[in-house]
Amino acid sequence: MRVLDIDLDFFVEGAAHWRASRDQRLKGAEFPPWSLEDASRFLDQQCRLEGKLPGLVVENHGELFDRWRDAIDAGTLQAPFSVTHVDAHADLGLGDAGYLYLLTTLVRLPVEERRHPMRGPEGLGDGNYLAFAIANRWLDELTYVFNTDAERPDDLMIPVMENFDRDAKHIALEPRTREEIDRGLGKPLPSPQVPVEPRIPFRFVPWRNFRASAPFDFICLAQSPAFTPPEADALFDEIRERFIDEGAVHAVSCG
Repeated sequence: MRVLDIDLDFFVEGAAHWRASRDQRLKGAEFPPWSLEDASRFLDQQCRLEGKLPGLVVENHGELFDRWRDAIDAGTLQAPFSVTHVDAHADLGLGDAGYLYLLTTLVRLPVEERRHPMRGPEGLGDGNYLAFAIANRWLDELTYVFNTDAERPDDLMIPVMENFDRDAKHIALEPRTREEIDRGLGKPLPSPQVPVEPRIPFRFVPWRNFRASAPFDFICLAQSPAFTPPEADALFDEIRERFIDEGAVHAVSCG
C-alpha cells in the first residue's frame, strides 16, 4: 500500500523548530500559510489526488503511531507499506533523545514487543514517530518531501541512517551501544556485528521536484497546532473535506 502522510506545517512558509505540542500557535505574519489555490495545485497535480481516500486525521503527528497500529490490526492498512511524508520536518528523531532508547533497547526486543514503546522526551513522540514505526517493520519505503528549495533538508537524523552515514540511501535501525552512537555522531560506523533491521529505501525531495509515481491508497493528515498559525486551519479543513474518508477507516476498525 502507498500512504500519503501530510503535516499541515508543510503548507507554511518556513519551519518552526524546538517546540512542544503544548506551545501556542505560530503567528501568521511570521509563518504565512500557502494559498488554498497553491496547496490544491500541489495535492492535485504533484500528489495525484483525485478524490477521497480512506484515511486518518490527528491533531499531533505522533498520534499516528497508535492509529497506524490499530489500522494494521483492523486490516485497513497492510504492512509493510510505503510512506510519502509531506512535511516541514523529517520526524525521524532530531530534537529529542528517543534515538538512544530506540537503538540501544527497542530494536533489541522481538518485533511483537515493540508495539507499545516508551513515550516522552526519551521515547516515542511527535518528532520521531516515523523511526518508531520503522522499528515495528511497518514501512518498506520512505520518501520525505520537504517544503523548501534547498538541495537537501537540514534535519536528517544520522543515527537512523545506515551505518550512521548522512548520505546513505537507506534507513537501518542498527542495534548499537551508547558508546557506538556517540562515536557514530562524528563519522560513519562500520556495520554492526549483530543482525540488523531491514534496510528501508529512503529519499528526500524538495517540494518543487516531487511528483508521485503512482496514486495513493491511504492518506493521513496532522494539524500540528504548535507548528502552524491559525490562518492555516482553512487549508486543514479543505484537505480533510476533499480528500479524507475517515468513516471508511472507522467502519473497518469497528467492524
